[in-house]
Amino acid sequence: MFTKKKNLEIFAPVDGEIIDIHTVQDEVFAEGMLGEGLAFVPDNGEFVAPVDGKLVTVFPTGHAYGIKNKNGVEILLHIGLDTVSLEGEGFDVKVKQDQEVSVGDLLVIADLESIAKKVPSTQTPLIFVPESMNGKSLEIVAKGKVKKGDLIVIIK
Repeated sequence: MFTKKKNLEIFAPVDGEIIDIHTVQDEVFAEGMLGEGLAFVPDNGEFVAPVDGKLVTVFPTGHAYGIKNKNGVEILLHIGLDTVSLEGEGFDVKVKQDQEVSVGDLLVIADLESIAKKVPSTQTPLIFVPESMNGKSLEIVAKGKVKKGDLIVIIK
């Protein structure tokens, strides 16, 4: 008996507004150099896991997280632009590398007010690592304002 492969659902990691990745104020993300995806203008600094998986990357600076789903799809959540330069200032990390996370688990609390004064933008890209997509397609199913946990992307 054949079973249809279930689509992978990705949920909003933060309350805020979804924007087109190509409008992000950083050419590395805007030109898709790291992969396709979308971005957020966050309303607050609570960021949660957008998918079930393993934290394959937790940057020591707290600004970026790589999560690999059991299907092998890897997602990069990058909080703000040029935030690596803050060397962890403003990021209260709640997870560790190699930890298993579920949708909605708190990853980090970022002091966006403080961070916004020191970097070009708090725009937050959510990128799908191309090498992990294996021919899968990305469908963005949400626009505008979203809340943590809203369905935003379906990978088929």
